[in-house]
Amino acid sequence: MLDIKSEAGRKTLSQEREVKEFIEAQFNAKYLETDKDKAARIDAIMMRGDRIEAIAETKCRDFTIDTLETSFRNEWLVTWDKINVAISMAMGLCVPLIGILYLVPSRIILVKKICDGDGLLTCKIRLEATRTQATVNGGSAIRNNAYIDMSGVKRWSLPKEQSNG
Repeated sequence: MLDIKSEAGRKTLSQEREVKEFIEAQFNAKYLETDKDKAARIDAIMMRGDRIEAIAETKCRDFTIDTLETSFRNEWLVTWDKINVAISMAMGLCVPLIGILYLVPSRIILVKKICDGDGLLTCKIRLEATRTQATVNGGSAIRNNAYIDMSGVKRWSLPKEQSNG
C-alpha cells in the first residue's frame, strides 16, 4: 500500500494541496501534481502558460520555523535519492529544481532553488548517511540524506486556518 492511502498520508496530501493553492496564487503558475496513487519520483511540475518552468519537490513538516532554525540547524532533510533523481529530471527538461518546505504549525512556506536548468547546484547541500523515519507512517531506515541549507530563504506566511465552530 502506498503511504498516501493511510490516514497520515491523506493528511500530508491535504497539506500539499494547501501549498498548491498558495503557489498558484503567489507565483501565477500551475502546480501540476504527479499521480499520488503512484510512486512518482517528483511531486509536481510548475508551469506558466504552456511552458514548464520548474520541477518541484514538496515536503510538509509538522514542526515550527523555530525548530527548523534551532534543532535542525536550518537544514531541511530530504532523501538524497529523491533529490538526485529530481535534479536529473530538471536537467533533462532544462528547468530548475525548486524545493518547497511547508512548516505546518507555523503556517510558513519556504521555497529554495536547488539546481538550475543545467543541473548545477544553487545551494549548499550536506550529504550524510543517517537513520531517519522511513515514511510518513513511521519506521526507520538508514540511507543517504541531503541536508539542504535553508538560511536566508524567503518566507511566506499562510493565513491562519478558519475554525468551523
